Amino acid sequence: MTSIFLDLPKRELDKVRQLTSDVEIAPEEIIFNEGDPADCLYYIESGTVSLYIEKFNSIQEIQEARAGDWFGEVAVVNKGYRTASAKAKETTRAGKISASDFHALLAQEPEINHIIHAVVNARNERLVLEEKMLNITGNGHRDMHVSIKGDASLRFTAMERPRYESVVDKNLEALTACFEDLLINRTAHRIMVGFNNGEIRVSTVLDPFSEEFHPALRLLDTSYVERHFPKIDYNRKAGMIQRMYQASGEHAFFNELPEHLKLGFSSYFDNWQPVPADEIPKIIAQLPRLRRIPNFYARSATINIVKDAIQMQFNCDGSHIVSTRAYERFVEDML
Repeated sequence: MTSIFLDLPKRELDKVRQLTSDVEIAPEEIIFNEGDPADCLYYIESGTVSLYIEKFNSIQEIQEARAGDWFGEVAVVNKGYRTASAKAKETTRAGKISASDFHALLAQEPEINHIIHAVVNARNERLVLEEKMLNITGNGHRDMHVSIKGDASLRFTAMERPRYESVVDKNLEALTACFEDLLINRTAHRIMVGFNNGEIRVSTVLDPFSEEFHPALRLLDTSYVERHFPKIDYNRKAGMIQRMYQASGEHAFFNELPEHLKLGFSSYFDNWQPVPADEIPKIIAQLPRLRRIPNFYARSATINIVKDAIQMQFNCDGSHIVSTRAYERFVEDML
C-alpha cells in the first residue's frame, strides 16, 4: 500500500512511530466502519487487514494491508470520516495513534506537517476529479461503479414488498424508443426514468440548469414530443454543451477557486466529450432487463450524454452509479 508517510525521512518517520501504542486485533474483528469518525490511524507490525466497502448486497475489498503498512491515516489528516471499513483477516498486531496525538505532532513539527499535507493535497486533487466524476467522458475508458447504501429499514424489507406493473412497465418498449430519440435526435441531454411513479424528468440544452417533469404517457404522443423537444443534430448539441463549459471556465470566478479545483475543471472543460451516440441505444436497451432484476428492482434510472454515468435507485433505497462500460455487466451480474 502507498502511504502518505512514504516521503518522510527516517528521522521524521521515527517521531511518528513513537506515538504508537500496541494493540492486538482478533481475526474477523471490525476495526472501524465506513462512515465512522476518523479518530486514529494504524501501523501493522504483523498480520493482515482487509479494507472494504459494501456494494448493494455484496462486499468489495479495495485494499489489503500487511506488515509494514499504514492504514486509516488519510481520513485522520483530513479530519473526516472513514470512506471504507477495516477488518482483521487474522490475528494482527498493530501500532495505534490517536488523531489528537497525531495532529499535536503536526503542530509541533512543521517539516512533517509540510510533507504530509503536500502528499494529501496531491491525493485530494485526484480524488476530487473522481468524486465529481469529471474524468468520466463518453470515451468509455473507465470501468466505474459507485454504490451508495440507502435506509437500512428499507434494505432489510425490500424482498418482502410485492412487485407491481407500472404504467412505465406496460409501455416500456415504446418509451425506450422515445428516450433514444430524445437523447440522440432532440434537445434532451439527461433523462431520469421513474419506473414506479411514471414520472420522466428531462433536462435540455434549451434550459440546461433545470429539470422538466413529464408524465410517461404524454411522451408517447408525437405532437407532445414535437412541441417540447425540437430536433437537433447530436454533434451540434454536443457543441452547445462544450461552449457552455468554455464560457463557465472563462468566468473570473474560476480563477478564485482552490488550485486543485481550478486545474481539474479547466482540464475537464477543455477535454470534455459526449457519450458516443452509438452507445445510447445500448444503454437504453438494458432498461427492461434492469427492471426485471429479482428482489432488488429498479425504481429509477438516469441516463445522460454529458457524463458516462448511469445512475440507478432500487427499492432497497440504495443507489448505484456505473459507467457505460460497467453497466451491462452490472445488469448481467444481478439477473
